[in-house]
Amino acid sequence: MAELDEKIKQKEKEKWIRCWFAIEVMAVRKDVVEQALGRHVEKMEKIPSVFIYKKDFKEIKKVDNPPKGVEEAYSQVVDLELFVKDLFSLINVVIVYGPSAIEILGPDKLDVSIEELQNLTNLIAGLIHQFAAAGLGGMVISPAGKK
Repeated sequence: MAELDEKIKQKEKEKWIRCWFAIEVMAVRKDVVEQALGRHVEKMEKIPSVFIYKKDFKEIKKVDNPPKGVEEAYSQVVDLELFVKDLFSLINVVIVYGPSAIEILGPDKLDVSIEELQNLTNLIAGLIHQFAAAGLGGMVISPAGKK
């Protein structure tokens, strides 16, 4: 436990962003739910800019109202407490790992370099272009002078 406490103190000292995530997965079989969520968290733990220090896998539950066309479904949630190195890494992890809920626990303030801001805005712009290419939205441009 002392080693974990030391790692947490080090991340706080280095001003890593402390977060709480809830991630949910749903599938038509219980075993698939458990395996998928476990693998999802394992992949996240391998990211050098992420340090997960607490995992709480909740009980797998049968979904009361499964999606249309699905006869039976199961769901599981994991609560994670973690540190993320910087704002860019945080946004990237949110986009890739899709938590259902997020709470930023600290620090109270962040200094963001122009380079990090540039990388972040390019990441978001790239995502918007992927949505547009997939026909899921994008930039709407109207001719000048028309509304």
